[in-house]
Amino acid sequence: MGCAGVPKGAFFKGLASSGAWACFDEFNRIELEVLSVVAQQILSIIRAVRGNVDTFNFEGTELKLNPNCYVCITMNPGYAGRSELPDNLKVLFRTVAMMVPDYAMIGEISLYSFGYLDARNLAVKIVTTYRLCSEQLSSQNHYDYGMRAVKAVLAASGNLKLKFPDAQEDILLLRSILDVNLPKFLSHDIPLFNGIISDLFPGIVIPKPDYEVFLDATREVCERRNLQTPDVFVNKVIQTYEMMVVRHGFMLVGPPNAGKTCVLQVLADTLCLLKEKGVLEEEAVTYRTVNPKAITMGQLFGEFDPITHEWSDGIVAIIFREFAFSKNPNRKWVVFDGPVDTLWIESMNTVLDDNKKLCLMSGEIIQMSNSMSLIFEVMDLSQASPATVSRCGMIYMEATALGWEPKVQSWLKLLPEQWAGENRPCIYALCRWIIPSATGFVRKNCKELVSTSDSHLVDSFLRLVEIIMNEACADEEALNNADRKVLKCWIIGAFMFATVWSVGATCDEAGREKFSNFLKELTIGECPDHPIPQEVGMKIDCTFPKEGSVYDYKFLIRGKGQWYSWKDSIVPLTATSISIREIIVPTVDTVRYSYLMDLSIRHRRPVLLVGPTGTGKTAYVQEKMMKGLDREVFVPSFIAFSTQTSAGQAQDIIMSKLEKRRRGIFGPPFGKRCVIFIDDLNMPAVEVYGAQPPIELLRQFFDHGMWYEKKEKSEIHLVDTQFIAAMGLPGGARNNITPRLLRHFGVIGVNAFSSFTMNSIFSSVMSIHFKNNHFPPEALITAEAIVSATAAIYSEVIANLLPTPAKSHYTFNLRDFARVIHGCCLIRKESLEKKKILIRWVCD
Repeated sequence: MGCAGVPKGAFFKGLASSGAWACFDEFNRIELEVLSVVAQQILSIIRAVRGNVDTFNFEGTELKLNPNCYVCITMNPGYAGRSELPDNLKVLFRTVAMMVPDYAMIGEISLYSFGYLDARNLAVKIVTTYRLCSEQLSSQNHYDYGMRAVKAVLAASGNLKLKFPDAQEDILLLRSILDVNLPKFLSHDIPLFNGIISDLFPGIVIPKPDYEVFLDATREVCERRNLQTPDVFVNKVIQTYEMMVVRHGFMLVGPPNAGKTCVLQVLADTLCLLKEKGVLEEEAVTYRTVNPKAITMGQLFGEFDPITHEWSDGIVAIIFREFAFSKNPNRKWVVFDGPVDTLWIESMNTVLDDNKKLCLMSGEIIQMSNSMSLIFEVMDLSQASPATVSRCGMIYMEATALGWEPKVQSWLKLLPEQWAGENRPCIYALCRWIIPSATGFVRKNCKELVSTSDSHLVDSFLRLVEIIMNEACADEEALNNADRKVLKCWIIGAFMFATVWSVGATCDEAGREKFSNFLKELTIGECPDHPIPQEVGMKIDCTFPKEGSVYDYKFLIRGKGQWYSWKDSIVPLTATSISIREIIVPTVDTVRYSYLMDLSIRHRRPVLLVGPTGTGKTAYVQEKMMKGLDREVFVPSFIAFSTQTSAGQAQDIIMSKLEKRRRGIFGPPFGKRCVIFIDDLNMPAVEVYGAQPPIELLRQFFDHGMWYEKKEKSEIHLVDTQFIAAMGLPGGARNNITPRLLRHFGVIGVNAFSSFTMNSIFSSVMSIHFKNNHFPPEALITAEAIVSATAAIYSEVIANLLPTPAKSHYTFNLRDFARVIHGCCLIRKESLEKKKILIRWVCD
């Protein structure tokens, strides 16, 4: 309930003059400052009633008093997002404590009203089931066994009794309990729950419901969408449908890539298909999606103008009103795809409970229609209060339940015939061989720079394989000259290279060394747990070179395919007139990251560079975007996030880079592509309940291709727009970004420079400075010595001068190293009388 002083004052004026009664639900959700104002307003009315006056002055307005007016409040003390009532407000009300009701008695009466004969015993079984669940099952944020959970079972039981009036009552109740509760349980809790059920309902066998028509439609929809239909996925579609029938508000909870969005989309399309076919008396579905954390509370529900006090509707108010007053019989879903916290969702308590009313700050109340559903897609409910959890049905989805195989099978169907064709069995065998072995090794033996999920790594892996092979097959002459055996070698090489820069791309330096050794052993058949598949052959021709690391080579489509060292692609840096601070010294790192960014940009794949501070992430991207992109095709743009960046600011900056194509469609000039680089992606401050609004804004674009215009609240779709990002390691002002955004990026770890690379970079910088300024030859010889000495001191400082609570500023990175070298480059030729003067580098 959002209450501001001005609208609440107008509410009390009407209350006092009309003699109405008002119950303020969740009263302690009002901010403390407003509570004090409300206390004075209520006190003014109470004094007037006690004084038996006909008129009284209320905030400067003379009002006629109707003494029948009455105010009461309800509250849940101790929940997140609640305030302690001020003393001047407490004394105005008499406190009444509400105890936990007798669930069994309520259940018994409700079951009798539905026509159950054995209502008393069945009600006891419901209560006992929930008591045992609370005692024996694991504790999860989305588990609830309170009165609303009991009522959900009772409502489901009533519906089943109407459908099957002659069926055995035990069977109807058991099916209701299973339909309402089974979807929300984690996989390891389901056997325990089944044990509880079998003890309370011994010998009861539930007949399998007839979903054949529904399942046929679901499979047809999945076929159209190129989705697989494993039993676990189809069951979740059915559970979501059953939950929608019982509850008008429910949540799909689970980690990224668990299939939440797919379940909703498939269910919507299934119901539309059933409507087309005229079966099961179903209606089509219309739905709108909102990310509540990508916008402000005012933009979400509506707000008063602080100057004119004029009310403007929010996105939810507009959608809700449109759906509520629509004459269309279609089902209407309002989908909230974003983090759930008490800041916004508790404003919907009256919608989610039996009232089904959206109460706006303007005083408008919109009644929810029977064809509407409120659906929430969330990763977890760590910031939701029990009041919210109890109001919603829950469907939990586990990413591990689906696994990676359905993803690969759908991917295989979409591969181009020119290179996949008859090689599909080999490609599938390669996936079954490499994916579980490589991801399993990384999980057990390596440390990642940023935490990823297996499904995220598999996504990155499959995209990179496809990109490499499409690049290879773009050369039609080479493709025509390649026989079946050569093409197979290309595919195997592409798989090996993609494994390095997807599954192994996020590892730190020590992890990369381990992963390199493992991958070499795997590809030569020395891993007995993961032998080379028969479809691939007894031996792989294009194995990694023995020398160096697998990260030191790229796969070159030439002949049968060969491994080419990144070092051979380095172009020596020549003397240049640009500032030494702008020099990019070519190294193995610059060459390989430039190559990977090239692939990503050409194939519209978002990429994220992650690594410690001072490793050149920003420099790599800026060099690529400013000098490596064709300006006839690409429009580069740059954005730097900070702790103060808001979602609105991020949206304004991005929109300023684009132009309007037509109504609701924005993009770069026609025929071009906009590449937007976001630096310090994880810098935006985290809200009280853990959300980062700018990150959620970007996620809404990646998931839905749009966001909302801030004034008109209409949808804005972005086209021909691609993002590249960079961020430091979480810590300090940098935060972990939500995995729901991270999964859209191909993540590339940028580790700290090796000592050889550091010496190479800074020696080149000093040498160029000395050459450009015509220093004597002995000074050129000294450059490498200065860099080596600085590197030695830098290593000692990092090892021994560690930060402590008293010396928290003792943090050192490569930028400190660079400052020393740049300081040495300030010396002028005429100041260098003797070589010994360079020893003064110590002062830097």
